[in-house]
Amino acid sequence: MGVNKNLYYFIAVLAMTVFNVILEAELGAEKIEVNKENNKKTDTLIEKLVIPQSFEQWKQAFKELAMQNDINPKVIKAALEDLKPDYEVLKLDASQPEFTRNIWEYLDNAISKQRLKKGSQLLKKYKKLFDEIEQKYGVQRETIVAIWAMESDFGRNYGSKSVIRSLATLAHHGKRSEFAQTELLEALKIIQDQKLQPDKLVGSWAGAMGQAQFMPSSYRKYAVDYNEDGKVDIWTSLPDVFASIANFLSESGWRKDEDWGVEVRLPNDFDWKLNTSSYELRFLQWKELEVNSINARPFPYIQRLASLFIPAGRFGPVFLVTHNFHIIKRYNNSSSYALGVAQLSRLLAGGEGIQTAWPREDKALSYYDIEEIQLRLSLNGHDPGPNDGKMGAKTREAIRTWQLEQGLAGDGYANKKLLKELREKAKIDLNNRRVMDSNDGRN
Repeated sequence: MGVNKNLYYFIAVLAMTVFNVILEAELGAEKIEVNKENNKKTDTLIEKLVIPQSFEQWKQAFKELAMQNDINPKVIKAALEDLKPDYEVLKLDASQPEFTRNIWEYLDNAISKQRLKKGSQLLKKYKKLFDEIEQKYGVQRETIVAIWAMESDFGRNYGSKSVIRSLATLAHHGKRSEFAQTELLEALKIIQDQKLQPDKLVGSWAGAMGQAQFMPSSYRKYAVDYNEDGKVDIWTSLPDVFASIANFLSESGWRKDEDWGVEVRLPNDFDWKLNTSSYELRFLQWKELEVNSINARPFPYIQRLASLFIPAGRFGPVFLVTHNFHIIKRYNNSSSYALGVAQLSRLLAGGEGIQTAWPREDKALSYYDIEEIQLRLSLNGHDPGPNDGKMGAKTREAIRTWQLEQGLAGDGYANKKLLKELREKAKIDLNNRRVMDSNDGRN
């Protein structure tokens, strides 16, 4: 096990080193500080993996921390006494997929015909319960069911791993050990408050629990004993599951009288400087800029704020999204997830599908493609966030800024074409530098 792990990281470092050499040669052998910093982080990770603090040593230190956080010694002993790390969790935490999915592939699964059919059946089956919960929490039933579907496939798959064991493994040796340690403390508090046996807390490899896939901290803050049986049960009690999801959204600021967004069409002369998620205008103001709904219908609540969301470039679907779209992202901070929940809920409510075709001819970028985009943006003086091969908000913002500098449409969309443009820009810069060096030599 240890040999394979070390080999995996040796290959990763070797690949990064080769890539850095290529970039340095391409750019004139100047030192790339961002890569040096990235390699330092990788070296630190390898060092921790090869010669870690033992699990037993970590466990002893954590027991003391739990005592300081008022966890009963009996609870600590029951949860941690014979606990061993779960190496499958470490494997899942450390894995980097070779390719990411394009958003349309994600949505094909999220809003499949089978899922729509099942969701519609369950809305009818539990109509009375949804009537009550919708009235109490002010969250539409279709949104609750959409999240339920996305998180656990309507309760059919919420994981079978021990939450305590998963979080302990991640706290000892994960990418976000401090976060996992905090969640583990919260999990022990659940066991203590609910008088549960540790093996009752089951969920995903990352520690998300039950049909609602709440992390322990979210469970303690938002989970609800709706059927008033004395237990907050998001594993087997549907009233508790539905009410807990609704309570999470309600407490996060959900607006019952507001839809999540509108699909729109941009004018040919659109000012791309307005394309940033932090820039909001009232629907009326977007209308004045000739941003119109895709079906030419009037915008709802024209005095409310909305921001642009362009998940697949200017030739794909474009949306104006509202406050509620960002509330969905609090449940899971992924734009693809939020659009999946949003569109699934709309279709369950009898609304229309996305009208504009996705650019399905675009091939998915690999992890290494995205990492290269991030590195090249860094070399061009932009801040795409960590060079982690993940397309986050900071990377998209850096892409937008670079596109605008090049006189391109700043849609923030990363594809093979963008990577080619970044590479071409590096060649031009290198050629210009050689000309300048040659001229300096003649003077």
